[in-house]
Order: sequence, then structure tokens, then C-alpha cells
Amino acid sequence: MGKKGKKSNKSNVDVNINLPFISICTPTFNRRPFIPIMIKCFEHQTYPKDKIEWIIVDDGTDKIEDLIKHIPQIKYFKYDEKLSLGKKRNIANDNSSGEIIIFMDDDDYYPPERFSHAVDTLLKNPDALCAGSSAMFIYFKHINKMYQFGPYAPSHATAATFAFKRELLKQTRFNELSCVAEEKQFLKDYTIPFVQLESLKSILVFSHVHNSFDKKELLAQMPNPHVHETVLKASDIVKEPEILKFFTVDIDILLSKYDFGNTKHKPDVVKQLAEIKKTRDEMMNKQIAYQNSMQLLNNPQILQSKINDLTNTINYLTIENSELKDKVQYLDNKIKQIITDHIEKKKSVKEADQTTTGPTITII
Repeated sequence: MGKKGKKSNKSNVDVNINLPFISICTPTFNRRPFIPIMIKCFEHQTYPKDKIEWIIVDDGTDKIEDLIKHIPQIKYFKYDEKLSLGKKRNIANDNSSGEIIIFMDDDDYYPPERFSHAVDTLLKNPDALCAGSSAMFIYFKHINKMYQFGPYAPSHATAATFAFKRELLKQTRFNELSCVAEEKQFLKDYTIPFVQLESLKSILVFSHVHNSFDKKELLAQMPNPHVHETVLKASDIVKEPEILKFFTVDIDILLSKYDFGNTKHKPDVVKQLAEIKKTRDEMMNKQIAYQNSMQLLNNPQILQSKINDLTNTINYLTIENSELKDKVQYLDNKIKQIITDHIEKKKSVKEADQTTTGPTITII
């Protein structure tokens, strides 16, 4: 029995030796209440810790250095000026040394197999440069329900689930003006060779009041073919009692007492979100108009009905226009007559005055 145990240990060591060194990258800004949970998510990862470095880029006004200084894998970069999310991701990537780079955001739950699953998927798909999950599960505490969003497209994913090979950085960088929605440019309009990760092995998102984007707005999109209510509970995915309690019980009270995390301290993010929303609304309105047009073209009866309505409207406007012209002509003649009568009246008064007074006689 003892020999078998030693053989098993040696096998594990051999496996670990063959695993690539990886870089975990985390941008953060005023998320102190989340940091202990983020650390627990890191500590419970099954990937060997001696094969990991953790890059944290902090531009917050409430720095978290005191909470993370005991973790040997961390390389901490702090900045006093506010940076865009795209710039922070580039700083993290530039200071990483791993063969594979994995993103881990500061306010989400990452299951124990997050790193291992990402590495394994990329190694098994040599043609893929990047991995991520197009599907995402979000827990909404205020209604105690979990929804699945996506999948949307084979080469689409949110950056919080990204894992990619270092060679990808030779081809692309993040847009340093981007504060949100930074994925599209980095993935070159989603043309980068991509492989999908299993969502529940990658991330679980919890909606909260300090989200840069209020995820409750996503529920307003219902009904949506890409959004589904699930029967899953947070406890089905989060097995660590302390983490589960934080996200399902403590979070609202903790965040209400932490003003640093309020979105009012991120005006750049709020502005870009408003611009994105405006653009999406315009695109949606155009899409609705296009769909309505196609519906008309594909239904001759409705199309003929619309044509008849337009014809009737044109006829009505033509009659209205003709009547309006007559009224304008009548008013024009009336005005001319009034002016003529007024001139004639003044002439008559002047002639009458001259007749009454007679000729003027000058005495010398």
C-alpha cells in the first residue's frame, strides 16, 4: 500500500512539472469588501500554486495592498491616477510572464477548477489562441433566481472568462480608451481562433449594487431567446459556506457601508455605458424597423393594406392641399381688396379737403 502511495505522489509531481506556468490578471478599483472573497477563490484553485503568478493592477482611491501582501504569488501594481479598464488589462498583460494568461475579476465567483479547466481546454485545442465562455449564469439576489445568458456566438465571450496563450499578445492589445465592453477589439471583431469553456467551471456572476453596469437591467430585456430562467440555486455551484454567505446574505449591507465602491466614483465608466446604451437602442430600433419592413414584404395582404392606407392618405392630403390653395387665394384677394379700398378712401378724403378750403389768396 505504501509503495502505491509513493507511486501516486510521483505521478502527480510529473503531471505538475508538465503543466505550463500561468499568469492570473486582475484589474481592481475600490472593491475592498470583495477582496477577501477574491483571495479565497484564488486559494481554493486546484491548479498548483507554484505554477502561478497573480498580477493585480489597482488604481483605486482605497488601495488593497494591506489585504494581499501575504500572498507570495502576487505582483501588485498601484496607480494614483484613474485608468481605463483597457489600460489596466494591458498593464497586467505586459507585466505577466506565464505561457497562458487567465483573467479573474474582483467581484465574481470563480470555482476551484477555473484555472485548470481553462489550461486544459487550451492545451487540448492547439489551434485556438483564446478561450472563454459565451454563456454566463447570473444570480439575482433581490429575486433569489439564477438566469442563464447566452450562448451568443462560438467566438464570443466576456473578458471575465478569458484565458489565452501568450502568443496572442503579439497580434492584439486592449483599446486603452475602453472602460467597458473591451472584448470586441481585443478579439479583432471576434475573428481570433477561439474555443468555448464550460460556463459553470469558469465563473458565476452575482448582481450587486456596485456593479459598473446594473445587471438587473438585463432582466428588462425579457423575453429574449438568449436569456433563460434556471432552476439552479447559488448553493448548487458555490460549495464554500463563507463565500456563499457573503454573496447571498452579507453583500448588500457591506456594500451600503462602502461608499468608495459607488459608481459615482467611476464617471468614465458611467459615460461609456450611456454611450453604448444609446448606440444599442439605435441599432435595436433600426432592427425592429427592418423586421417590420421584411414582414410587410413577405405578407402581400398586409403590404397591400399599407399601400391602400398610404394612397388614401395621399389623396386626402391632395384634397386638403387644393382646399388650402383656394383659401390662400381667397385671403390674398381679400387683402388686395382691403388695401385698394384703403387707398381709394384716402384719395377721396384728400380731394374733399381741397374742395372745402378753396384756393389760397396772397395779398401784397
